[in-house]
Amino acid sequence: MTAAPNSPDRSTLTRLARAALFGLCAGLFSGGLLLLFFGLRGLFGRPDCAGLSELECEVILDAATHIGRVQTLCGGALMALGLCVIVLTRPYLSPPPPPQP
Repeated sequence: MTAAPNSPDRSTLTRLARAALFGLCAGLFSGGLLLLFFGLRGLFGRPDCAGLSELECEVILDAATHIGRVQTLCGGALMALGLCVIVLTRPYLSPPPPPQP
């Protein structure tokens, strides 16, 4: 019995799953990289305090530092998650071995 001509075979599904996995991991990695960049900018950048009192500038600086720490931590975690998903699912999505004669 043969498969219907419009039914997907295993290799098409495997390629589709690999493409979906790559897109997911690329999104996680690039989002983590962007979050890491903004977090480091918040940690080491100086906010513009022109026209603000000393107390207001201190509050803005404390808030930027705290948010920068959280963004840096979450960005690193997203990057690590994207890489781990690729490493852990790579053996399951490899193409099947060719048939033996």
